Amino acid sequence: MTENHLIKNRSTEIMDDTQDRGSAGYSSPDDSRFLAVTQGVIAGGVMCLCELVSAPLVNTLAGGAFTLLPWACVACLLSTVFVVVLGYAFLWLAGSLSRNFSGRAAPVCYGAVGMISYGIWGGLVFPAVINSILKPAGLAEISGTGNWMIAVNCLIIGMVSYCLAYIFAPMLARKRGTVIAIGVAVVAVALLGAFFLWRFYAQLH
Repeated sequence: MTENHLIKNRSTEIMDDTQDRGSAGYSSPDDSRFLAVTQGVIAGGVMCLCELVSAPLVNTLAGGAFTLLPWACVACLLSTVFVVVLGYAFLWLAGSLSRNFSGRAAPVCYGAVGMISYGIWGGLVFPAVINSILKPAGLAEISGTGNWMIAVNCLIIGMVSYCLAYIFAPMLARKRGTVIAIGVAVVAVALLGAFFLWRFYAQLH
């Protein structure tokens, strides 16, 4: 009788554990949507951090025309615009493609999509924005090797941000307050970047 009681308790524990894992797997539509939101927030946050680190490189390519902090905020603005306008669509694409691969290959799939999408975006948008400031100021525009270096930088940032979004989103999505705080911080820096960009153009025109 004691053995049957132990088996019954063990079965109950297994069922409870299965239910917990099912709830942690984001089976409900709301959880799935918030997981997607979390991926975008992580991608945007990582992109902003990477743009902050790479700001000295971009400023050097621009001939030292910018102060580092204002330019880093502008770069964060451009990254945030990418995530909001195109980033979620490419995250969905990465998620769809990753279902065709094993679990270990899924981060590689996300990284490849992020690398290509943000690399093209950054390679086109960043030089255009920078040159729209340099040209009216009578400074040398970025071209040739400078454009390629910015594109390569964005390729790396896109790959890293999408990989980390895939890896850490399931864990971070359980901490909604943290996700919201990160999202608010990213938006705040992006708004600061919009202010600095407006100031740049206001001084030129």
